[in-house]
Amino acid sequence: MGKLRRSFAYLTALACLFCAHFAAAEPIVLPGSEDERLNIYSTADYLAVEPVLRAYQALNPGLTIHYHELLSQELYQRVLDEEQQTADFVWSSAMDLQMKLVHDGYARRFTPTAIASLPEWSYWRDEAYAVSVEPAVMVYNRQAFKNMDVPATREDLLAWLRRDDDRAFQMVGTYDIERSGLGLLLAARDADQSRDFWTLVQALGANQVELFSSSSGLIERVARGDLSLAYNVLGSYAASRAETALDLGVVLPRDYTLVVSRVAFVPYAAVNADAGEDFLDFLLSRRGQRILNDDVGFPAVHADVDWNSTLFPENGLTRRYLAPMEVDTRLLVYLDQARRENVIRQWRQALGGPL
Repeated sequence: MGKLRRSFAYLTALACLFCAHFAAAEPIVLPGSEDERLNIYSTADYLAVEPVLRAYQALNPGLTIHYHELLSQELYQRVLDEEQQTADFVWSSAMDLQMKLVHDGYARRFTPTAIASLPEWSYWRDEAYAVSVEPAVMVYNRQAFKNMDVPATREDLLAWLRRDDDRAFQMVGTYDIERSGLGLLLAARDADQSRDFWTLVQALGANQVELFSSSSGLIERVARGDLSLAYNVLGSYAASRAETALDLGVVLPRDYTLVVSRVAFVPYAAVNADAGEDFLDFLLSRRGQRILNDDVGFPAVHADVDWNSTLFPENGLTRRYLAPMEVDTRLLVYLDQARRENVIRQWRQALGGPL
């Protein structure tokens, strides 16, 4: 537990150094035949979204794409800092941070061609658009749960964490909410949904939970068997990896499943706003949504695209425990400083760290 007991000042400094490392990293470049450039800031793993980037570039062979893979809080800060000139397209799973930027005037107005096929909850005004519907799931290693029932609810998970045989000790992982904007949003939503959430976090802490800044790291650790189970993982990445990792299982919690979206907008200070708008139009088109859904694994928002059956066997938000977070200003409540500090304080306390 020593790592969890470090002072807040040290954790903050460490996070800043980590972000500085990412900020210094070069973007991934998909060269085109002409000088026109599309700059994208995104929290999505490049390897995950490469199919949709390649498909778009095939329609625009002269366009060079610069893809910057960033942590959500770093992406948010860069857009703030680059007030005069920034990326042409901003795409993040931290819905609250995206809505903060849009609400504060950092987005251009744009209406996509497919607007009539998008659910009303998936966009705000004509500025911010959800491009996917992604549940937060539990992933587990099948070998670790041989001859055992896999937790299907948070109550089941709590019972497994409290087993006397120590099977969960140092074998469970989740987001580090102090490094991940999405992780913090999910924890805040969990605290709103369940009176027993902090009891669950206490049980995670008692088992020396391993904390991660991204879903992909969690998923790989579970797939290899280094961890038995991970909580609050993005379902799109999990379902995609489960297609090749036979020991990786995916569970949508049956008590309730948090559903987030990757929210995109074209910044007001975009260098090439036309390219950003065209890319957004493509992502929300039926063709772009099918590629996102079928090839990338990000479930579509477009009404005419059926979801991946690996992640949604019943294909739809018809289950009573599935409800998407709406893209609107109500998300800003999760950015209230006092509220965020309270969630982080309760998180540390529940994990057994310093207040």
